[in-house]
Amino acid sequence: MTRLIAIAVFVVLAFLLIRYRTSEKLQKWVVITVISGLVLYTSTLVISELIR
Repeated sequence: MTRLIAIAVFVVLAFLLIRYRTSEKLQKWVVITVISGLVLYTSTLVISELIR
């Protein structure tokens, strides 16, 4: 369920960035934040599965 919510949030965020033509600098920081969040989430998932 958490994954579906995260995917929905990313889709809405991408839609808003494209729709309202935000500044390039803001888009860059949002993309960096989203990618780092995904990497952190994935690494946490992998580590928790390895601990089990």
